[in-house]
Amino acid sequence: MPGPNFIDLSERPRFAFSAAALGCALGLVSLLVVAPPAPLAKLTVIEEVREVRTARAVLPHVEPEESLALAARFDAEGYDWEEVISGRLEVPSLVLKTLPKDLIHLQNVDLKKSLFFRTLLPLVLQVNADVEADRDRLLALKSRVDAGQAPSRRDQAWLDGLARDYKLDSPDVEELLRRVDGVPPSLVLAQAAEESGWGTSRFVREGNALFGQWTWDEGHRGIVPSEREAGESHKIRAFSSVKGAISAYVRNLNTHPAYERFRLQRALGASGYDLTATLDKYSERGTKYVETLRTIMQGNRLSALDQARLSREVLVVRR
Repeated sequence: MPGPNFIDLSERPRFAFSAAALGCALGLVSLLVVAPPAPLAKLTVIEEVREVRTARAVLPHVEPEESLALAARFDAEGYDWEEVISGRLEVPSLVLKTLPKDLIHLQNVDLKKSLFFRTLLPLVLQVNADVEADRDRLLALKSRVDAGQAPSRRDQAWLDGLARDYKLDSPDVEELLRRVDGVPPSLVLAQAAEESGWGTSRFVREGNALFGQWTWDEGHRGIVPSEREAGESHKIRAFSSVKGAISAYVRNLNTHPAYERFRLQRALGASGYDLTATLDKYSERGTKYVETLRTIMQGNRLSALDQARLSREVLVVRR
């Protein structure tokens, strides 16, 4: 296997603005091919919160050097988005910690979208592969138990730990199989686009927080929302990498009571597109939110990515 290729963008200039609403200035919502959503109120039933984007501002002209350098490297490596969508190209096992901080300044909408998707898709597939490894071990253990073989002490300890990780009081194998499963890439990418303003929100730029998960845990690094109400103490959980944010999002869908219907429909073989109907509680917009996710999926042909496969060749991008 050829050694990993490196690109060091650490010296590229980084530009960040404190106003979360700046993402709207470039007409980012037009990427969705729908009208901008109404401002969202805080949800109490689930962990995520969407960043309200209501104000409009004129961004100063900034050459998005980091974004353009990353696009050039992807192109040089043959990482072509149309080839991936068509299924003719495997997805490179890309290792990249963050989205370009200057993505918000990229005027080319198609390039902005392809950079966003090309950066995240390999990480989504990697997170799913990690989950699938646990699922395969769980299925193998279940097969042995069904054949009358008692689990070893080591297997039992692993099973007990898996149950704790997936927020179960006891290792119920059938329930674990409903939880220990991947999330269709089409759904992950659609929600990431909607929740992060296509990778340009303040939470993403400051803490890789693609999905805006709330936290009250003092052990978590967090970002104080600019419009947090008086008396509130939550923060938006920050992550050291976008892969960490994706992992937390997948774990949330796999464990939170609000998404039990999602897990049941997934177990029955529902597609990423159909699974959007189970996420009406993800936002106070309800069915309108579902429609937005479906519009993103259809407009960007994301359903084809549910069959995408990682290449064995590793491309490492350091920043």
